[in-house]
Amino acid sequence: MISMRKKAAAVASSALMIAVGLGAASAQAATDGGDFTAKLACPSSGKISSTHSCTSLSGGVVHHLKSIGQNGVTIRTRYEKNGSGSTITAKLGYSYSGSTYWGGSFTQSNNTTKSKEWVRSSWQTHCYTTTGLLSVTGQGQFQTPAASC
Repeated sequence: MISMRKKAAAVASSALMIAVGLGAASAQAATDGGDFTAKLACPSSGKISSTHSCTSLSGGVVHHLKSIGQNGVTIRTRYEKNGSGSTITAKLGYSYSGSTYWGGSFTQSNNTTKSKEWVRSSWQTHCYTTTGLLSVTGQGQFQTPAASC
């Protein structure tokens, strides 16, 4: 009979092998402004976790992430453009309580990631629900499901 300690070690080892395997096989690294993120598939629910929502589009995936830190709540929206379609002109943003906040306009080609980050220092003890936004010139506006902390 296997001891509980050996079972726990086997489970931890399996989880590590799966994580390393997934990272090596499918997580293509993208850097933007010093932030290291892995490209993740977006589930049909649009919810990777309570703090990470996403929307799959024909040309890529919009991600919306939130985290609480010492300086307040960090809100990040990013667009991972895949290899289809032409170069776009777009902007990233988020909505909160009826207000919309946008980053600057950018152009984006295939197989690239663009990201915009905001820090809400006044939210140090609260994490309000927000929605990630992508506005593409000539194509319209797209949003993620809500994310919280």
